Amino acid sequence: MEPDTAVPNEERQSVSELVRNYSDPPSDCHGGGKRDRSESGDPAPAGKRGAREPGRSPTPRGGNVNVKEYLETALEQLETRIMSSISKDLHDFREFITTEISALNDRVRDLEQHVEERDCEVAELTTTLASTRKELKELQNRTENAEMNSRIPCLILSGRAMAPRRSSGLGAPLPPAGHAVPPGGAAAGPADRASAGAPAGPGRGAAGGARGERQGGGRSAGEAEDVNGLVIDAVRARLPGLDIAQDDIDRAHRLPGPNHKVIVRFVRSGPGSVRDRLMTRRLELRGHNDLFINESLTAQKNVIYRSLLEAKKAGQIYTVYTRWGHVHYKAEKFGTSTRVDSVDKLRELKFSVKE
Repeated sequence: MEPDTAVPNEERQSVSELVRNYSDPPSDCHGGGKRDRSESGDPAPAGKRGAREPGRSPTPRGGNVNVKEYLETALEQLETRIMSSISKDLHDFREFITTEISALNDRVRDLEQHVEERDCEVAELTTTLASTRKELKELQNRTENAEMNSRIPCLILSGRAMAPRRSSGLGAPLPPAGHAVPPGGAAAGPADRASAGAPAGPGRGAAGGARGERQGGGRSAGEAEDVNGLVIDAVRARLPGLDIAQDDIDRAHRLPGPNHKVIVRFVRSGPGSVRDRLMTRRLELRGHNDLFINESLTAQKNVIYRSLLEAKKAGQIYTVYTRWGHVHYKAEKFGTSTRVDSVDKLRELKFSVKE
């Protein structure tokens, strides 16, 4: 294509300018009379002479079709129709966009309100959860302290010294055939009781019988074990000078598991009590491998103690011990002791938890 610069500026005109500047050509003397007549010389039809027809733009009289006015009218009508159509489309589009934006704004406001309500609920639930956790922690601490205080008067004795005692002698022989067994069993008569070494007479109760049979070396098959007497005898034999009696023990019973564990609850547990003296003198039992004395710990303190005991075996700390239900450890031989009251603190100290 050739560039537009080849066309002079005066010849580059728009359609509107061409229509506006258009005019009828001048009629010459020779052909001017032929515009209203046909080639045969008859008058031209009315349509050719510019007569107005229905639905068409008026043409000026005189026979000359005024193309400029016709084009201007047509352009004005076209512009009117286009602008009307565009205006209507713009109006509909504006109404549609306005409606959609309004609906979106309402939806966004509803969502914002919903989110604000949920945020308030979440904040309230978070506050409630934090308060509940705090209350639960306090309840756990109170429960732990209450259980620990209830276990302070108790000690656990274990080892071969706490093994159940068995009878060292044979029972009474069966009566000959045809003879009835006396009421109360073979050892029910006075002669049998005397031969067994048990004193006969009034006032001998079940506890006295158990004590007498324990002194004789055993107990009968249907008799309950005297755990209190077993504890007293074991302590007296291995810790001489420690005065322990039946009145110092509230109750004692065996625990399930290995090593013959017996839990003993003492009547008193303060300073100077039998319980306190036992814990003080238990270091004297290091030469004896048949009796071990430990405090009765809660489940949480037991986990802490076992974890620190594993750390001691691994060489991470020097020693671990318990005192009045609390667990302590020393990192060095002459270092200060540190008390560990919770599993969280155990983790903070970088010790592995032994569940």
